[in-house]
Amino acid sequence: MMTRLSRRIVVAALAVCAPSAGIQAQTFSQVDEAQHVETVRELETPGPQLAPDGEVPALYSGEEADTGRQVILKEAPRQIWNWVDVSLDSEYFHTSNAFLSKTGVKGTGLLVSTIRAELEVPPIRVPGGQLLTRVGYQYQWFDFGIGGPGGNLSQLDFDVATIYAEAQYELPDGWTMLGNVAYNRLLNDGNGYDEFYKEIVPALSLEKSIQVRDNVRVTAGYSANYRFSDEVPFPSQTRYCNNRTDQALTMVLDWQVAPKVDILPFYRFQYSYYPDYLAGQPRNDFLHTIGISADYHFNSWSYVRLFLTYELRNSDASSSLDYRKFDAGGGLSAGWKF
Repeated sequence: MMTRLSRRIVVAALAVCAPSAGIQAQTFSQVDEAQHVETVRELETPGPQLAPDGEVPALYSGEEADTGRQVILKEAPRQIWNWVDVSLDSEYFHTSNAFLSKTGVKGTGLLVSTIRAELEVPPIRVPGGQLLTRVGYQYQWFDFGIGGPGGNLSQLDFDVATIYAEAQYELPDGWTMLGNVAYNRLLNDGNGYDEFYKEIVPALSLEKSIQVRDNVRVTAGYSANYRFSDEVPFPSQTRYCNNRTDQALTMVLDWQVAPKVDILPFYRFQYSYYPDYLAGQPRNDFLHTIGISADYHFNSWSYVRLFLTYELRNSDASSSLDYRKFDAGGGLSAGWKF
């Protein structure tokens, strides 16, 4: 059975576990082409056999002088929509503060493995843009102490199971709005995989992308959610003490330095408010994250990455939940659509 301390740690880590607005969507240029083909097909009408060169034989002598040269538009190949999106990801890194604490700082290695499957509905035209919807399931394994110093930390291991639904609204001029509802369950890794925390998280985000140059894009975003939580209570706390709202601002620079290489520096600020955290008292957290990653794309469905991140949290909680953390590592991702 996991200790009460380790349960507190994984609840704090949950903010980075759930699916986010960064889930990639099918390109809309493919959809536009498919709709163009459908329009052409509707305009076509049954007629005489095509001549060998694609021209329509004249119905009577002198027809071309009256109507001009007649041809039938050749039907373009039908685009096939990929309904299912499956992805695998494995990430290993060293974290300088496994316990997310101000004191008792302990560094270790952490392996995070993720599998995700989505069902994507073809985009539909709506006023002002395109709407893409999807539902999915994601499962993650968090394994501590893998190759890290300082002894065995397997008591911190946990899994996260997530079911979610999303609606992505693509607007003109690089604007995107995304709504998401997720149901997360945290499970003890081992001893029957008992559930020790669960939550429902409705979320909304808005982001703007600006193409600065052909190989440089800047994306700024705002996201907000509310977490309806449920867990075994601690002293002076309720089952719902981790109910909170998270408000975040994010800035990402995507620089393609070579045909298969991207450099992505980023900064994220998050404010979290817990209305009833300890003995009826609220809690306010301020979380700053700054980092950089370098991605190498082997092909259209797989890539490898290296990353560095620094995280700083300040909290007004009486239990002193301030911490600093530095992470460095790499990961491998692969995804398929069919």
